[in-house]
Amino acid sequence: MNRIDQELATLEEAIIHLAQEFQTTYSNYLTFLGQCVGQQLIMAAYRICTQGYPESFLNLSVNSKQQLQQSLRKLAQETQEQLPSLLEQWQESRSATTDDSNHDLDHDSDHDPSHDSENYEMSSSTEDSSWFKAPTEPSPAAELTSNPRNSIEKLEQWLKHLDSGITKTIQDVSVEANRLLHKCSIIPDKFPQEILEAAVKVEASAVETAESPNIIKIMMETKGDRETDESRLTRIIAIKLRLSEIEFAEPNLTPGRNKIRDLLAKMSQLKREYYKKQRQKAVAQAEAAWRASWFDD
Repeated sequence: MNRIDQELATLEEAIIHLAQEFQTTYSNYLTFLGQCVGQQLIMAAYRICTQGYPESFLNLSVNSKQQLQQSLRKLAQETQEQLPSLLEQWQESRSATTDDSNHDLDHDSDHDPSHDSENYEMSSSTEDSSWFKAPTEPSPAAELTSNPRNSIEKLEQWLKHLDSGITKTIQDVSVEANRLLHKCSIIPDKFPQEILEAAVKVEASAVETAESPNIIKIMMETKGDRETDESRLTRIIAIKLRLSEIEFAEPNLTPGRNKIRDLLAKMSQLKREYYKKQRQKAVAQAEAAWRASWFDD
């Protein structure tokens, strides 16, 4: 029994060390990913304004163009801060897995913006930045060190939460960017904001991919003028940032992603060994309990 306990302790130490490796690798990866997402966001917005809806962009006043660009730059900057901060949200992910109500891992960032393009003020659109949250919780490596019990499950929970956080952050950035473009009538006003948000969050196969990266085409049936009242299909293009396309466009992200894959393979091996030792311990304890309770008539 003592030997098995020692082997389990050794495995728990290896898992803690692995968590530290994950933390360092993700720290570098998410810092660079935040920069890349910001750059790809600006590039996608540029394509929509200059190639998708050039007439709408030209119709804006000089001040409105500058306000739109400033808001997009601010959104890109906030994204660079948001993605690395996901690394620290360990306590939230740990508690979320035991929440009986199964709430979302992050608070809902949906809102109902005004669509008034005449009195167009971009500054208010990103001042609240309700989708952005700064980290307030300890790191996973520190948490596992202080409480190594069931460390492999805790590490898996954190990684699952982290992946979900990356996906949600990229989705939220896309939604916010489309909201900015919709508010200033680059994306046509007749196309509801709710449809834009839904299109960003559905699977990639459910919408048509445009020729340019991180941009989608959406077809919607709209009513014609009052005389004919005939419906017609209207094509809308919008921003939908995708992690795969961002990584493809930024080869420097590849080493970080490859390192993460290597660590995941290492974690899978440690998990098998850890569960095997736990099973051996349970068998040994059961055998000892049997002998302790057995007596001859």
